[in-house]
Parts: sequence; structure tokens; C-alpha cells
Amino acid sequence: MGDFYAVASNPGLRWTDEPRVRSAGVKAMDDGDAGAPVVASFFSGCGGLDRGFERAGFDVALASDHWEPAAETYRENNPDVRFLEADVRELSADDIRAAVREAGHGVDDVDVVIGGPPCQGFSRLNNEQIELDEMEKDRRNTLFEEFLRMVTVLDPQLVLMENVRDLINRETSDGRYVKDLIVREFASKGYNCEYQVLRAEGYDVPQKRRRLFFVGTNRDVPIRFPEPTTPEGSRRTAGEALAGTSDDLPNMTYANTKERTLERIRHVPPGGYYRDLPDRLKTKKYRCECADTDSCPHEPEIVKRYGTYLRRLHPDEPSLTVSTNEFIHPSEDRYLTPREMARLQTFDDEFVFEGTKTAVMKQIGNAVPVRLAAAFAERFREWYPAIRDAPRVDPDVYEQQSLTDIA
Repeated sequence: MGDFYAVASNPGLRWTDEPRVRSAGVKAMDDGDAGAPVVASFFSGCGGLDRGFERAGFDVALASDHWEPAAETYRENNPDVRFLEADVRELSADDIRAAVREAGHGVDDVDVVIGGPPCQGFSRLNNEQIELDEMEKDRRNTLFEEFLRMVTVLDPQLVLMENVRDLINRETSDGRYVKDLIVREFASKGYNCEYQVLRAEGYDVPQKRRRLFFVGTNRDVPIRFPEPTTPEGSRRTAGEALAGTSDDLPNMTYANTKERTLERIRHVPPGGYYRDLPDRLKTKKYRCECADTDSCPHEPEIVKRYGTYLRRLHPDEPSLTVSTNEFIHPSEDRYLTPREMARLQTFDDEFVFEGTKTAVMKQIGNAVPVRLAAAFAERFREWYPAIRDAPRVDPDVYEQQSLTDIA
């Protein structure tokens, strides 16, 4: 499956960074609609996917995550959403149904389930095949099955699941692609499913970010992914995204950088990184086996570093993929603040992140860019309300054991 660009499907989508005000009991999206589709979110993190769906007019009723800092952030920014801070493996079907009712809905009201269950055991920084026994040992891989368990409880018409792009190439040791096994798991639950790798910079996101998305539906309708709206020549740049920040914004916390690091930063050009430093500023280590480096005849050798180390963003290009690695500001000799990193993920400035700086950076790096999420939401919205009346699909179901018990 080739790469695709992530974009809004409807050129009429009006983006605003103003927070959407939710009124209790009001679900209407547009005149004549049957009501805003209702969303349940699992593995929600700080809420990037959810924020995008809310911006597009969906009613996010239920969310869940186990990590306390992300849960605190989610509740702070979404006080009207029923939030379950719990390990999804410990949530029963009755727990989920009760939470939906507490959110003011019937279980049958949930139209869409979204989330990004982690599959760390499938995501390796090499091209080696994944041994079947390794898959069975890594309990994190069962989280995808727990996500689908939530889907079977709520029986939505649409499912959106996000994961790392690297998963597209992962194979089991018997030569099967993990992504195809996931599609079969969807089919076993009554859902047709397709996947694509989307590029966030194609949807007005100032960041080069690739992520793998699975879309499933239990209705007899074609599966649709968002189409690109921002061609290569007009993509939003890091410089544009970072313009206009001020110290009074939330999470505008500056790094306490040592003078030697600042000297290095000053030598990194726009778009450059550690490789561009003069040799005198690069890290050096002794590679010899001499016990006393003071008297040995060898010189320390320059240490090679990867491209994310001391990386300065280029003001006229989209950012590199936001993660927990700090970037250097395009025009100032300092690291970006968490608020600026959040802007690259298209969070609005009113969105407040809770927790330590390390926890905040992890929340930001793990999130789906809000505008990319809104592209999916707008695409899904085109199906409503007609999709609710479409007949159920009868997917081809292959004989398959559990994804983590397929040996």
C-alpha cells in the first residue's frame, strides 16, 4: 500500500482555533441533520483525535486513558466528556455501557469509535521479522484486541484506529503482514476495514508526519479517506506556525540550557543539526582500550549523532515529526517550548497540558495532529445521517486465531 496525503475532504471546511462551546442536550450539526454523530474514544491520550472530531461538529461523549498526566490534561480541556481513567483491560462491557449512559446517551447512540492503541511490539527500528513468540510475550500488543473489544460492546457504524507508520512493514516470522492480520481481526468482528499511510503536511499541518490509519465500517458503504487539500507549494511552514507566540501562553516554558549547548545551538543553521557543527563542538570519546587516557597516544574520536539531535527547524518548511525530542527554534537560539511544539501539532493555544515538562512533551509527541483528526472527522461527517440507515455489511471472515496467539 503506497503513501497518501492526509487532508480535509470538504473544501468548505472552515477551520477555527476558537474553542467549540458544547451545550447540554444540543447535538445538531447543520440544519436538517439528524443530530451530531456520537463518538467514544479509547487510548485517548491528551485528546488530539478527539479535539479534531469535536471541531468538526461531532459529539465526543466518552473517552478513556490509563496514563495519569494525559488523563489530567484531557479532563482539564474537556470537562463535559465522561472520562474513564482506567486500564482498558480492566473495563467490562457493563462499565462501558454505564459510562455511556452517564454521558447522557444510550449505548445504541454511539456512531463512531476512535483511538490509537499502542502496538510497541510491532514497531521496531529495523526490518527484522517479528518472531511469533515475541508477539505473544509482549502484552502491549493485546491492547489492539482490547480496542476491538470496546468496538463490539458499542457496535458503532465507523471505527478509526491510528498507529505508527512503521507498522505497515512489520511481518511475522511466518511471512504475514501484521496490518493484514489486523484487517482480518476487524472482519471477524463484522467490519470491513482498509488502511492508508497519511502525510499530515498535506492537511495544513506544519509538520512532516506519517501515520497509519485503519478505517472500519459495519455498513454496506464504501470506505473513504480524506483527500489532500494543501499541495506541496502551499504547505504550512514551521515559521508560520510559531509566529506570534507570547510568554503569557500556557505551557510556554523555556529550557534552562547550559552555555556549551547554547554555543552549539548558535552554530546550527536553519534546517541543520549536529552534523553542521565545527569539529571542536562535536562530542568526542576515546575509542581505544587504554586504561589511562591521559598518557595514551590516541586522540578521542568524534561521536556520530542521529539527525534529530540539535536539529534546528527551517522557517520555510514544515517541521520534522514532533516527538519527545526538542527542536531548535527556526530563528532564535533556543529550544522550542512545549507550547510551540503543540502549535506544530495544531493544538489551539487555549489547550492546556498538565504534568511535568517531560510528561507534557510525551503527550504532545504522542498526539494525532488536531487538523489531521478534523480531516477524518469531516470525511466521516459526509456519510451522516445516511450511513445510519445503510444495511449491515457481511465481510469476508478468514479463519484466524487471536493476533497475539497465532503460532
